[in-house]
Amino acid sequence: MEDDRNIMGSKVILRAAKVQDQGMFLGLTWDPEIVKVTKGYQSLVPGRYSMNRSGFLRVSAGGLRRIIADQEDPEKGLGVIMLSDLNKENRMAQIQIKLLRSARGRGYGRDAVNTLVSYSFRELGLSCICSNILEDNTASRRLFEACGFRQEGMHESRADKNGHCRKVCSYVKRNMVRQTDTGK
Repeated sequence: MEDDRNIMGSKVILRAAKVQDQGMFLGLTWDPEIVKVTKGYQSLVPGRYSMNRSGFLRVSAGGLRRIIADQEDPEKGLGVIMLSDLNKENRMAQIQIKLLRSARGRGYGRDAVNTLVSYSFRELGLSCICSNILEDNTASRRLFEACGFRQEGMHESRADKNGHCRKVCSYVKRNMVRQTDTGK
């Protein structure tokens, strides 16, 4: 599914990753403060990602990753947003987002989530997008609630590397526009 098309929001551009984004992406992925509230990218498991020639992680089939950039400076990455576990048959996917600290609280996250959700409903024909957020990650919970996601449940996570289980809130946004019979 990965291609090079830009997805335009009102404030952000969701663009394909470039070699210069590698440090930003890996920094977000392994930053201890971010990992503490996100458990890292739980989908960073063997088989889902592979390294390309530049050493940059690429999403394998069934996902879409975009770098979040400000429209005024599209070459500088502010974060990453991903669709994973894309299931075209059930028209569902998972969404994850991570932003650099310098980009938080400035509307980039909200615009990125709304832009990717809108694109997913309109262009990919999805009817439901989910996000699993740790209970104590209040910033992400507020972000997804502000983007129209509703909490539909809570469950215990799998044990982390220290053997601790944490509560995970399941958030869902459904496409309320009736899909026409166009194959979507």
